[in-house]
Amino acid sequence: MENGRPKWIRPIGNTPHGGVPNHLAKSFRLLKIIEIEVTERKPENHQSENVIFNEKYIRTVKDYDKNQFANLCDNERLILGNSGKAISRESIRDLNHSLLLVSPTRFEVTQRAYENRPGKPQTRLVFTYNDNSYDFPITDPVFLDLHKRNADFLKQTKQIYLTLSLGLEWESWYYKLVAAITRIQDLPDSRTLKSPLQFFKQFFGN
Repeated sequence: MENGRPKWIRPIGNTPHGGVPNHLAKSFRLLKIIEIEVTERKPENHQSENVIFNEKYIRTVKDYDKNQFANLCDNERLILGNSGKAISRESIRDLNHSLLLVSPTRFEVTQRAYENRPGKPQTRLVFTYNDNSYDFPITDPVFLDLHKRNADFLKQTKQIYLTLSLGLEWESWYYKLVAAITRIQDLPDSRTLKSPLQFFKQFFGN
């Protein structure tokens, strides 16, 4: 923990956009605690979590108890500085982080059509967090594939966890994204970890 909130990192790879190659992460499972060797901290403006790591040193340390998963959640009053969909170029300088893990009280998946994208509606999540309503695009590829196959599969779900992030600057704005959606019932028991890794990140705490 740091200043009352989880201390997240975003491992970045030696690729044009910093993505971690699939072959490095595909063998890991959700709720595995993974140890990496950080070789350089590489913050970029509000993305203070960025780190370079030794790609030859990645190992599983132990399993994380899914019953403790809620303890990893942030508890900020507003998501990434405000209650809107984006942060302006002028305001981004006041933000010192770009990742959050939260559990909303209400949520609904919606589709939004755009004139410049005929036939390609954007899948979004409308949700409530700390009595504020939000509406962000979903970029989680695993969730999008599941939703494409069955648009109703979240309707009986009572609790989800959201990994939230900020996109790159676009027309002077930084838009908020739902980077990953995890259903509580999909969190495997520590004895039977079978779910695929949906996001690659490391949690550091005391």
